Amino acid sequence: MSLRLRLSLSLAALLVVGLAAFGAATYSFYAPSQLSQLDAQLRSSVEPIADRLEQQAKLEPAPSGPLPPPSVVLAPGSYAALVSPSGAVMRSDEIVFEAGGPSLSAAQLRPPAGKAERFFSTASVKAGGPTWRVLVTAASGVPGYVVVVAEPMTGLDTALHRLVLVETAAAVILLALLLAAAWLILRRGLRPLERIAHDSQAIAAGDLSHRVEADRGPTEVIELGVALNTMLAEIERSFAERVEAEAGLRRFLADVSHELRTPLTSIQGFAELLRLGPGGGAATEPALAARRIEAEAGRMKRLVDDLLLLARLDQQPQAVREEVELTVVAADACTAAAAVAPDRRISLEAPEPVVVLGDAGHLGRAVANLLTNALRHTPPRSPIEVSVTRHGGDEAMVSIRDHGGGLDPDALAHAFERFWTADRSRAGESSGLGRSIVAAIVAEHGGTVEADNAEGGGARFTIRLPLAGDQQSTAASRQTG
Repeated sequence: MSLRLRLSLSLAALLVVGLAAFGAATYSFYAPSQLSQLDAQLRSSVEPIADRLEQQAKLEPAPSGPLPPPSVVLAPGSYAALVSPSGAVMRSDEIVFEAGGPSLSAAQLRPPAGKAERFFSTASVKAGGPTWRVLVTAASGVPGYVVVVAEPMTGLDTALHRLVLVETAAAVILLALLLAAAWLILRRGLRPLERIAHDSQAIAAGDLSHRVEADRGPTEVIELGVALNTMLAEIERSFAERVEAEAGLRRFLADVSHELRTPLTSIQGFAELLRLGPGGGAATEPALAARRIEAEAGRMKRLVDDLLLLARLDQQPQAVREEVELTVVAADACTAAAAVAPDRRISLEAPEPVVVLGDAGHLGRAVANLLTNALRHTPPRSPIEVSVTRHGGDEAMVSIRDHGGGLDPDALAHAFERFWTADRSRAGESSGLGRSIVAAIVAEHGGTVEADNAEGGGARFTIRLPLAGDQQSTAASRQTG
């Protein structure tokens, strides 16, 4: 069952209940009011009818001359009688009497106990006759006698029946009109939801770039469309990230295989030369082959160590949190780099102590990797500049700038991807994991690392880390002062 049909049926049920309650309430108020009018009519006719009946029964002396008509006479077909204490009808008014009047029992004809009058309804003497409304009251001046006045309730029943017919017909017409209007309103109101359902079918078919129309319809429909579009954007982004991650994983496995195959091939070749020995026709000396095997094994070990470090960093273990003086870390890395390349001018600018919370060994590895990258990919004797400063009131900044050829746009976009070696202008013998390790270490410490080209040429790598709590307070006080 569709939502439109369910809502229409629910509305119809509510309308039927409401109209039925309205009809019942109207009937319950109208019927007593009409009955009260009939009782008032009977009450107003009692006194003149009683006087006439008493005179005709010769219980009172008749006035001289002809008998005058009563001031109030019941409608034709009504009934009036004077009843003795024994229950016998003493006289009926011939003007208002009709044979086959109300069916009255002896108990009903008794004088009202403690009341001046008594009203009740009773059936007709004739089968199939009308229901009568009867008023029984004590005769004035004649103890023990009662006056009975009755009128058929045909008019009242007809009026009530007509009321029921009118209410039923009006309710049916009103219900039909309201249901038709509700159907049109629901159809128009639910049309945006139908569009969303149609768009959802297209999305379910695989078109994640499709979006629902979220700018038309009621506020709730607009909110639903916006929520669906937001969800679709997140799903599309997640799928894109998944595809990119799978592609990166395949590329990573291919790069790892390539990086490991090269030293393994060299080790296998030199091992065969050693097995053949001098008499095997090989011109390579055993010592040289052993050194090459050792060098290639060392290269493999460094690669495996880098991969293990990245794996540990990817798992985001609980890093050691201790105060680390970045100026000392940078100074140690610069000293190690100067020992490796004594012909380079490596300068360090650290005007003040800069303390962060973290792992000193990991932070030293990050700075050393960036320095090694600068040494490997810049011309000989070109200077390298390192600075450790505070930036703002809550950030430490380590910058490593070289004076090489800089990074092209492709290299800037993939500067911290694993095994990325497409920057031919800065090519060298590298596995491509150094900058990836830097990014992982910086992320471990809640910081960021950026790569750009400095003014005047050369590449610049900038590490940003949160300062230690005391350092933030000191920096904030200095800025306030």
